[in-house]
Amino acid sequence: MKKNLLYSIFLLIIACNSDNVVPETNVEVIPTVEETLPEVVEEETPVEEVLVPEEVFPVGSLNSFFSNGLISDRSNNIARKNPIQLIEYDQVNNRIKTNYSYLENLLVQGTNNQSWFVTQNAEASTVVEIVSVDITEGWIGLGNTYFGSLNTRIGATLEFFNPFINYEIINDRPLFSPYPTVASQENLHYIQPGGLIEKSDGTFILLTPVVFGPHAKRSIYYASSTNLEDWTFHDDLILETMTIPFAKPSGNVFSTGNPYKLDDGSLLVLLGVQQPNNNYTSAYMILDEDLNILRQPTEIMIPEWNGLDQNSFPLSITKFNNEYRLLFHRRNPSFIDREIHEIVAADLFDALNLNQSIVSSNIIHKGNTSSGYLRGKADDASYMEFNSELYILLGGEELGSTYLTSRNREYGLAKWNGGSWDHDSRSPLLVNPVQLHKKYPAYNWAWDHMGAFVSPIIKNNTLYVFMAFGTDNPDYFISGIKVSLN
Repeated sequence: MKKNLLYSIFLLIIACNSDNVVPETNVEVIPTVEETLPEVVEEETPVEEVLVPEEVFPVGSLNSFFSNGLISDRSNNIARKNPIQLIEYDQVNNRIKTNYSYLENLLVQGTNNQSWFVTQNAEASTVVEIVSVDITEGWIGLGNTYFGSLNTRIGATLEFFNPFINYEIINDRPLFSPYPTVASQENLHYIQPGGLIEKSDGTFILLTPVVFGPHAKRSIYYASSTNLEDWTFHDDLILETMTIPFAKPSGNVFSTGNPYKLDDGSLLVLLGVQQPNNNYTSAYMILDEDLNILRQPTEIMIPEWNGLDQNSFPLSITKFNNEYRLLFHRRNPSFIDREIHEIVAADLFDALNLNQSIVSSNIIHKGNTSSGYLRGKADDASYMEFNSELYILLGGEELGSTYLTSRNREYGLAKWNGGSWDHDSRSPLLVNPVQLHKKYPAYNWAWDHMGAFVSPIIKNNTLYVFMAFGTDNPDYFISGIKVSLN
């Protein structure tokens, strides 16, 4: 009887890892297959390394300023055709050898000399610091174990992780100090970024949708800065659903992407608006740079992104090579089936108001079938232009797996090649610090998730990305990261 029960539990655990199962929220780490096996097992034969040259990106491309902050398979962190495996363990000296050949990558430390770590299992349930790398002999010296217990069995898989080789967190804290907890005399749940404005006087405005309760109500406020690093939150309401005729009263309205500057200097702001039936629809409004509303929220009249039967909203807008490009997010009933679409139009307002002048409409990422680094939930995207090239910073969550990225939000980079979007093969490039707060207590507020509609800007040879880092209490702290482009 006990044997049958154990066998049933084993099958259930295996089934839960299927791509067809919808992951539940707030679920504990899924036990790996290795953890469910008996203690005495035959050693696996390490996979023979197939040396795939690491991709070299052209100097001057935005990609060239990023490194592989999560090394799992040399060039693909989702397929893992040649996973990194442990091939030798020296218990006396606490060091390991693996089948990973490019050990010089592990010598590149983070922005504040943060070290690399060995991680194993879902959401980095094991974290061990790397203290030395012997490129000649291949030994990787290990230091403290900060989370979990390292599986030292020959053939065990692992990942190398150091998010800080790609970014540093602005001021090593949430964006505001002190951090506001009240807006409009109500206790707020969390604050997210909603688009960045550079004013004519050289100062900056960050739209900040504020969530009250567990997404019960969301309204748009703002923050200001003179230098992109020191910010002040203003308890001044810009927009709420009570003033939008087609919105759910006391519901959710939020801005996404950076506002697009029109020829007359006014700013077009993309909006997601909760409808009376709780579905979302796509809209926009027009502001001046003093945040006065020049055009009230207006529904986008493209049929696929409009109406009570839709559950979607826009994400980002830009003009590139004399064409207007808009990204949209579709919220499907299934958690694993969320999509990002792109619409290209010759005339902006003909497209938004009349469903005319549309050149193309394509799905560019589907969470459960796309071949990129996000196969669970693709729900955030923002255009960026750098050195006359167009990019998308693309984010979401991966399906449950036995890897660090399991159910973890991350971001990668896609570049427009004139005919399609090319994903950076090293993606994800931006990953939250997971359990690294065990080593770096300063990041205790930043270890769970990252994202919430990123707002990027490139100034002074630096890419600033305003986002939110999450723990579970509160959900998210609005924050910013920066990437040096020198």
